[in-house]
Amino acid sequence: MKAILPVAGNGTRMYPLGITTPKALLPILNKPLILWSIEALQKNGVEEVIVVINSGEFGEQIKNYFNATPIHGIKLQFAVQDKQLGTAHVVQMAKDFFEPNEEFLYINGDDLYGPKNIEQVMHTKGLAVTGMKVKDPEKWGIFQVNPEGNLVHVFEKPSEHVGDLAAIHCMKLDARVFTLFDQLTPTSRGELEITDTLNLLATQSPIKVLTSNDYWLPIGYPWHILEAAEALLPKIHSQIDGIVEANVTINGNVVLPKSSTIKSGSYIEGNVVIGENTTIGPNAYVRGNVAIGDDCKVGFGVELKSSVIGNNTKIPHLSYVGDSILGKAVNFAVGSVTSNWRHDKKNIFTPVKAQMIDTGREKFGAVIGDNVMLGANTLIYPGRKIWPGKTTLPGQVVDKDIQ
Repeated sequence: MKAILPVAGNGTRMYPLGITTPKALLPILNKPLILWSIEALQKNGVEEVIVVINSGEFGEQIKNYFNATPIHGIKLQFAVQDKQLGTAHVVQMAKDFFEPNEEFLYINGDDLYGPKNIEQVMHTKGLAVTGMKVKDPEKWGIFQVNPEGNLVHVFEKPSEHVGDLAAIHCMKLDARVFTLFDQLTPTSRGELEITDTLNLLATQSPIKVLTSNDYWLPIGYPWHILEAAEALLPKIHSQIDGIVEANVTINGNVVLPKSSTIKSGSYIEGNVVIGENTTIGPNAYVRGNVAIGDDCKVGFGVELKSSVIGNNTKIPHLSYVGDSILGKAVNFAVGSVTSNWRHDKKNIFTPVKAQMIDTGREKFGAVIGDNVMLGANTLIYPGRKIWPGKTTLPGQVVDKDIQ
């Protein structure tokens, strides 16, 4: 069985995280997002993955990653999408890799799927799609299903109630989709969508609609990285191979590689993954679900709560980082603080593409891009973002995004 994995998007909704790094290479528990997908496919016996990349620098970064970090036991092939013309167009870019009527799997490249979802759709006879029940069907593509459990139609963000089973784009299709491409009509955004392909295909052949039996974690906005950490970190098992000095307290599951150290007086309270050559403490407090990358420092008097920290980032002393995402090579200066809660207890909103978006979170701190340098005692309002390479002055209050 082959699979198509599209990662050609620019990830603009993830900014500032997707500016210098392709979304597919953003770390989830210190492992690139794309690697989660490939490993889930590999666990279910997929032997070949066609990765659809864009023709720019990000496509080259993805190819270079796999050249430097080859995946054994699975063949990776690359198809190139020159223009961003929608999800159906992404699929079409892979057509030359398939024989007529050949079945294949398709999963979104920027979502996390539990392996059982892939197993279920893979072992269903014939064509199949997977849905998950949602409380807000107006935000999703919703399946309409007949009494036999087959697909009738996919309604994109319906204004009227047609059901609550959202398409999660974990599905088994066949090469007929390539022949249907010329029959598609562009949306108002000028894109050709895979949901329209499904509607055409459903008139030709039964498509079984399955209900998700494992996790599905879409990664569309920066705070979804925190949600993924919250969902996946409680599943880890402790593996402490590194140095844990005297007077360290650990309550929770911790992964500590041989090259890393937790120094005296530190208190770990939660599920924590720590990368290579990283030092925690002395006297650091790490709580909640936390992922810390390679070559990092979380130093004296630092409190780190429910956050994701990129490689080579330094939080040396006397700072608070809560419910935040820090990119690579960030210098989080002494006394700096991420505020992560509103006094009125309302959800935190943040600007995305000139619109204020509800994160759905009462606790949400900052999103800081790669190579940012903070001045001492920087105070960052909840939900604010700092673009790569930017700096702040000592004592600066960040009440708006810094771009």
